[in-house]
Amino acid sequence: MVFFRAKPPIDKDEFEWLLACFAWLRTVLEDAQVRPEFVLPDNPKLLGARTAPELFQAVRIIAGMEDWPCRLEKVEVDDHHLSNPADQVIHAGSAACGTFSIENGEAIIRYSSAMLRDPDALAATFAHELCHYLLVNAGDPPGGPDLMEHATDCAAAYIGFGVLLANSARTFEQWSDGQMSGWRASANGYLSEQSLVTAAALFAALHDYDAVRAMPALKPYLRGGMKKAAKAIAQQHPDVRATLSEIDLLQWNFGSV
Repeated sequence: MVFFRAKPPIDKDEFEWLLACFAWLRTVLEDAQVRPEFVLPDNPKLLGARTAPELFQAVRIIAGMEDWPCRLEKVEVDDHHLSNPADQVIHAGSAACGTFSIENGEAIIRYSSAMLRDPDALAATFAHELCHYLLVNAGDPPGGPDLMEHATDCAAAYIGFGVLLANSARTFEQWSDGQMSGWRASANGYLSEQSLVTAAALFAALHDYDAVRAMPALKPYLRGGMKKAAKAIAQQHPDVRATLSEIDLLQWNFGSV
């Protein structure tokens, strides 16, 4: 008998949306012929990359998209020089990380040169933008078109990159160029850190990985969220595949168009 109901680290509505988004992704993406990788920072393919194009190719291979035609472009960004020499905080939004577009029939992914200082975050950005490519003809996600960017984050977790996205969703770092110094705070992506941790735990349950064993790869303050999410999923949805199959997506999209 279960006396205490385990709860994920996000509220009930957000958790139910993640489940619905996973169910939607199962309907719009082809089922992989092989078990997808649970991508962690020590993934050999990622560690073997020495340049941004090599890292992009590694992410494409992991995602099974190495044959999808796509051009990669770097956008030069100088985001650390300040007009005031005193220590300050710079807030960088997610829009600076990367973009996906189709121009004259060609798929193009652009990334900020500022991302080169954090390869794991850059890999997460590449995964997000490649998921835009995956979903280009998918239609609206659960909840309607306003949640497309959130669904794209969810898709990156759905293909195995949830831990990388969670680790890079928030950063706070000090910088110095010898003359000036400061702190840089950034928010990358659209889902919260705890939502991404929960999505990573859902991925693990769906593909029979032990989510708890991935905890050391997370930032320390996110590990408790992974443990809570894994426990809640195991208790509330012991058969994740059956749960996803039973979700009525029409109810989610009713009235959203």
